[in-house]
Amino acid sequence: MIALIEAQKRIDEAVKRLPPASVPLLQAVGCHVSEDIIAPINVPNFSSSSMDGIALRFSDLEGDGPWRLPIQEVITAGNLSQAALKDMHAIKIMTGAPLIEGADTVIPIENVTVESNQVIIKNRPTRGDFVRSLGDDIVKGQLIFSKDTILKPIDVGVLASIGLTDVKVVPKPTIALLSTGSEIVEPGKKLKPGQIYGSNDTVLHAMLAYDRCRFSGQRRLSPDDLDVLRETIRECLEDHDLVISTGGVSMGDFDLIPEAVRKLGGNVLFHKAAVKPGKPIFVAAFDGRWFVGLPGNPVSVVVSYHLYVRRIISRLTGVESKPRSASAILTDDITVEDDRFYFVGARLEETANGIAAVPAVRQMSGRLSSICGINGLIMVEGGVRTIGKNARVNVEWII
Repeated sequence: MIALIEAQKRIDEAVKRLPPASVPLLQAVGCHVSEDIIAPINVPNFSSSSMDGIALRFSDLEGDGPWRLPIQEVITAGNLSQAALKDMHAIKIMTGAPLIEGADTVIPIENVTVESNQVIIKNRPTRGDFVRSLGDDIVKGQLIFSKDTILKPIDVGVLASIGLTDVKVVPKPTIALLSTGSEIVEPGKKLKPGQIYGSNDTVLHAMLAYDRCRFSGQRRLSPDDLDVLRETIRECLEDHDLVISTGGVSMGDFDLIPEAVRKLGGNVLFHKAAVKPGKPIFVAAFDGRWFVGLPGNPVSVVVSYHLYVRRIISRLTGVESKPRSASAILTDDITVEDDRFYFVGARLEETANGIAAVPAVRQMSGRLSSICGINGLIMVEGGVRTIGKNARVNVEWII
């Protein structure tokens, strides 16, 4: 059994970034760009109108107004006129439509009067008004994003505007979830005596979705059978960067995860950490792929996901993911019962006096409902004692 700080240090030293890969734009949000991205085109790649209005040649407005010009044609967005603008004529143009050859100024439609097939202009515009020039947004050859930029939602829209459908990034890991235990039954099926509904993989799936991690959709159940478990793990590792299991990592006769992983050639990073809840944590490597065996108790699953899985994903993607932390005022007593580092589920609330930490009532590793409604964890050094109401404690948000 190792200290939490040592377990996290081993993860930091061992887990490396995934190799670059081209992924669809929507999968690239939150990822590091793997190379400089240069604009292959101008945006827009033609001069256009930024308003619904009348386009004309500024020099045609001679003398004092008002001016009356025949409307040569109507141009809508997506249509390009093949004719040049005639002398002393105007065109009716829509927002985003290409500017006709010879036109250099646009007047918004609400600032003119259209009668029959003519436009009456009372006030002289400024040359170039409401014209969006070639490359007004992005110029061909411009550096759009440099290597290692982390793409945000708006950024992938910019990439779409230069015609990209895929982008080379450090991808999000593909992840498979595996629930172990012959007593586990999928929700929706009828329970037999001695069986329980599995909730751990649902909680993990929800946490991964909250963290915007890529999840393959593969959720597997395995009975407490060494051969079946080993084959299931092997299949999951074939096409996933990370496999997360729940259950089967403690010291019972049917806690078979460590043996199955070793038989498959996994290099064990550590097994057991001085943490409560979540002591029987198990982490192993398979040539760049990772296996994390979480405890079977659901509260331990939540705490262990926060402490280890998020850290591994952060290292795989190269995107630093430090939890938000703070000092908070404890609203009720909590009791520490041994020397392990304690994590107590809490509802963290902003108050006029700072952050209040409302600890979970009757928290036990096997009671998922005991941490219902929490959004953070109280972190307490080990040592048998009671920490009283109104004491200052360190907290981290988990959601």
